[in-house]
Amino acid sequence: RLARWASSGKEGAPPLPAATVIPIRDGDQGLETLMLRRNSKMAFGGMWVFPGGLIDPEDQQPGEELGDIETARHAATREAAEEASLALRPDDLLAFSHWTPPPITPRRFITWFFIAATLDAEVVVDGSEIREHAWKSPETALAERDLGEIELAPPTWVSLHRIANWNRVDEALAAVAATTPDRRRRWE
Repeated sequence: RLARWASSGKEGAPPLPAATVIPIRDGDQGLETLMLRRNSKMAFGGMWVFPGGLIDPEDQQPGEELGDIETARHAATREAAEEASLALRPDDLLAFSHWTPPPITPRRFITWFFIAATLDAEVVVDGSEIREHAWKSPETALAERDLGEIELAPPTWVSLHRIANWNRVDEALAAVAATTPDRRRRWE
């Protein structure tokens, strides 16, 4: 369906600002990230994603636009709490990447991706918007995708490939803190 839309040449809806956080922890076999499976009736339905969603007006910080980075940090922490019961602080989120989908995308979300360490957090999903959750190594998630067992959106797939370069949380956070957020202007 998406391929048919893209080949039609029609321009999608105006872009909406969104924010996502990639929760990471040290697991028994190395770095793990929290993945959530979205309800099949919603945007990115059935896909495995990181906690995130639209930036709401109440997330807006003084002097910021809805899509600005500090407002996005607040939205990402709110979404992590709503979707997975994760208690994160905006100051703990490191900017990881920023995605702008092409105009032909039917539903466009211009999204800030952040990364944050989570300790022994108990994850609780609502069973409505989010159907399942799992802590997965990036390699496991990518292998499951390659086998057709799970579906990933392009930004999630690219993020997992990048995260797979690190073995521990402290290593990942140091690497992300030392770089400028990756900016993607289309699904590459």
